[in-house]
Amino acid sequence: MTMATPGENSTRYDLFISADKIFKSSITGLEDFLKIFNMEFGVSRFSLFDGAKSSDTMVLAQDVKIHMNSGSHCAMIQGRLAKGIAIPKITVKKVTLLMEKIECLETIEFSQSVVQSFSIVERGVLFSFRYSSYSYSYKDFKEDGTLRGSAAVAIDLVKWETENS
Repeated sequence: MTMATPGENSTRYDLFISADKIFKSSITGLEDFLKIFNMEFGVSRFSLFDGAKSSDTMVLAQDVKIHMNSGSHCAMIQGRLAKGIAIPKITVKKVTLLMEKIECLETIEFSQSVVQSFSIVERGVLFSFRYSSYSYSYKDFKEDGTLRGSAAVAIDLVKWETENS
């Protein structure tokens, strides 16, 4: 894991994924997680605007794309893809080492996810999944490792409900 350097504008971090006991690591506190190379996640809104407010809104949630190393977890992911089995919760964490302690900067939890694709690429594998709801939380730390503040949101794409904290 990389070490954050105090005073830098951007903190170095690593991304980890956990899902249904599919992944494993030897990092204390992240035993059910796997370090990933990259994640692509996006939600957008399409709406008509009448000058005062938006109307006729449609929210578009793109499939989440994960790029990672290959391993025994690949067979489990492909099995869930082939059978269409929903994964109750997939968690992606952005973590950093701050004052010699692992701190979670961001957490995204996806609920009721279904694997949509699996590909072997030059440097590992790619898989994507679709989800019915997600929650996002962010923690901001001071350089000394104390929590400065946090924010969170949960969005249910089936019920069209949002919860902020």
